[in-house]
Order: sequence, then C-alpha cells, then structure tokens
Amino acid sequence: MKRTRTLSILIMILIFSLIGTLGIGQINISFTQIVTAIWNINSDDLITDVIVNLRLPRLLFATLSGAGLALCGYIMQATIQNPLADPYVLGISSGASLGASLAIVLNISLGSIIGNNFVIALFAFLGSLATMVLVTFTSNYRGNPTTERIILSGVIANSLCVALTNLMIYLAKDAESIRNITFWTMGSLSNISWIQVFLVAISTLGAIVFFLTQYRSLNLISLGDEAAASLGVNVRKRRNVYILAVTFLTGVIVSQCGIIGFVGLIVPHAVRMACKTSNSNILPIILLSGSIFMLFVDTLSRSILNNQEIPIGIITSLIGAPVFLFIFIKRK
Repeated sequence: MKRTRTLSILIMILIFSLIGTLGIGQINISFTQIVTAIWNINSDDLITDVIVNLRLPRLLFATLSGAGLALCGYIMQATIQNPLADPYVLGISSGASLGASLAIVLNISLGSIIGNNFVIALFAFLGSLATMVLVTFTSNYRGNPTTERIILSGVIANSLCVALTNLMIYLAKDAESIRNITFWTMGSLSNISWIQVFLVAISTLGAIVFFLTQYRSLNLISLGDEAAASLGVNVRKRRNVYILAVTFLTGVIVSQCGIIGFVGLIVPHAVRMACKTSNSNILPIILLSGSIFMLFVDTLSRSILNNQEIPIGIITSLIGAPVFLFIFIKRK
C-alpha cells in the first residue's frame, strides 16, 4: 500500500512538472496557451511552434534520459556493490563523449539526420564500451577486482577520456566541430528533436523492461558474490550482461545530449535512503525520481539567467559533487 501511494504521488508530480515546465523559459507561456497549442498542433502560430517543436521534445527527452541515467547508476551500484558507482564516475559517460567527439572530428555522415544520429550513437557506444573494457582490465590486473579498485580504475579512465577529448578540441580546426565537441563535454538539452526522443525512448524503455525482469538476480547479487553463487546465480555472466546493457544505454543518451554527470549517483542513493526495499519495488521509484530530477535541473538550466542557458551538465555536477563527498564521508 505504501509503495502504491509513493508511486501515485511521483506520477502526479511528474505529470504536473511536465505541464508546468512547458510554460517556463525565455518566453513564458500560460496554461491556456499550452492547451491551445497542443489542440491546434498543426498550426503555424509561434507559440505552437515553441511548444510542439522545441519544449515538448526537450521535456520528453529529459524525462526519458533522467530515468535512463538513474537506472544505469542503480544497476551499476547493485552490480558492483558500491553506492559510489555511476556511469559518470566510472568514466563510461566520458568514453561515450570521446566516441561521439571522434565521429564529429572525422566528419562521418550517412547523408540524413537519422543516419548521422545513428553514427554518433554507434561511436558513443563503442567509446563507452572501450572505456568499460579498460576499467575491467585495470581493476583485474594483478589482483581481485574489488569495488575500490573498480572505482579507482574508473577515475583513471575518466581522466584519460577527458584529456583525449580536450586534445581533439585543441587540434580541431573546424569551428563547428569545436562547438559540437564542447557541447558534448558540458551536456545540454537544447535543440532536441523528435528523432532524438524516439531513439532514446526505444533504448531506455527496452532497458527498463529488461531490468524489471532481472530483479531476482539483482537482489541476490546485492547480497554478495558468494551468497548469489550459492543460490545458483552465475555472478560473472550476469554482471557482464548488466554492465554491457548499462554501457549501451549510457552511450545512446550521451550521444544525443552530451555528458550529464552524477544523475546515476544522486537519484538511486536518495531513493535507497528513503525506501529500503527490494529491486522489484524500488526500480519504478528510481525511474520516476530520475525523470523528475532531470526536469528540475533542465528547468534551472534554462531559467536561471535571462536570455542565456547554462549547460545542464554543470548544474548536475554542482549538485552531485557534494552528494559524492557526503557518501564518501559516510562510508568512512
């Protein structure tokens, strides 16, 4: 009953947040204008164009990406058994950004918007996968892959990817390439199109369905490798599959909006502190909380300054860094 009430409250907050944030921005739009714009969706009116082609896809993308990043963080924390684990902390996001930046510098194009988004998403996935392979190799080298070794390996990989990305920015001669790569390093939801929403929706919803069917294995793995193995779970195989799925989803999201760090750290940790329950019960709460959190920070990014937008990755880092420090101190 308590879980149902919590989910109902979060769903209502998400719905009201979507409706409320549609009117917030450089052009303030009333609720009546929003309803009229959606009702007359094919109109050439300026307000309709702003709502339908700019803000609505952006907010839907924020909802999906927030849920996806929160899911990735929670799965990594449950799999690695460390609340400090997160795609951003482990360098997966930076690896995806490095791959996307490489695709931009090489100017690989398939001649269409869908094709170009696919190429960038593919390179972002390959970059995140290569980073995860590096983290796995480093953490396993000459020792057991303890959680501390994995976290430290992720920090090393993250630094390497950031350095290589900055090197490409420095060496790039095309101003457009420099601007695009800088976009990936800071993260932004500006100029999100319906095609990008569709791509992230397929990836995120697919990952959600998959992990909702894995709650038993996640519960057992969170008890420890020995306990899970004694109950018939192939821990190494499951961990590799889960990390590969998280790497893929992170790569897709980062390829479309750049690096948005700490979402996978903040949301699961806050939900876990408030709701001590099994994975099957907590996953929907984490997904909804991630969507609401991303809508909140996106609204801040485009409303704090007049006629100017702050990259959303900066805001999440300003919030996430103190949270990371708090978890670190709490764990001694």
